[in-house]
Amino acid sequence: MTLFVRVLDKILFATLLLIALQVPILADHYRQYLTGYYDATASQVEQYTVLATRHGYTSLEAMLSDLENNANPVIRDDTQNKYQTLIVLRQLDEGLSVLNQGHYYEQAWYMLSPAQNSTLKRVLDNFHPSIPLSVDAVVYSLITAILINVILWAPYWTAVRVKRWRHNRKYHAEKRA
Repeated sequence: MTLFVRVLDKILFATLLLIALQVPILADHYRQYLTGYYDATASQVEQYTVLATRHGYTSLEAMLSDLENNANPVIRDDTQNKYQTLIVLRQLDEGLSVLNQGHYYEQAWYMLSPAQNSTLKRVLDNFHPSIPLSVDAVVYSLITAILINVILWAPYWTAVRVKRWRHNRKYHAEKRA
C-alpha cells in the first residue's frame, strides 16, 4: 500500500508541477492578447481626443460631457459607448500593469479571477503548453506545486498518523494489562 501511495504522490506532484509551470507561459500569452487589445482601444481613444481638439473642446471629457446633453438619443448612446471605451482602456492598463510588474501569484490571481473568464477563454484557445525559461518562473512553479501537494496530502498523512497513534495506544494499553 505504501508503494502505491508513494507512486501516486509522485505522479500527483509531477502533474501539479507541470500545471504550475504553465502559469508564467499563460501570463505571457495573456499579456500579448491584452497588449493588442490595449493598442486598438488606445488608438480609438486617441481618435476621440483628436476629434475633441478639432472641434474646440479642451479635453475628451469636455466633449463627452457636452455630447451627453445632446437631444438626439443616438448621440447620447454613442457617448455612453465612448465612456465605456475609456473604462475598458483603464481596465486594460491595470491588467497590463499586473501582468508586467506583478509576481507569479498576482498574475495567476488576475488571470483566474471570475471577471477575466471570457478573456481567459479566448487566450486559452491559442495557448500551447510549454516550459518557462526564467528561473523565477520555475522556482515559483516548484514552490506552488509543493504547497498544493502538501495541502492535498495533509488529510491522508493526518489519518495515517491518527491510525498509528490509536494502534500504539491500544498496543501499549494491552501490554500494561
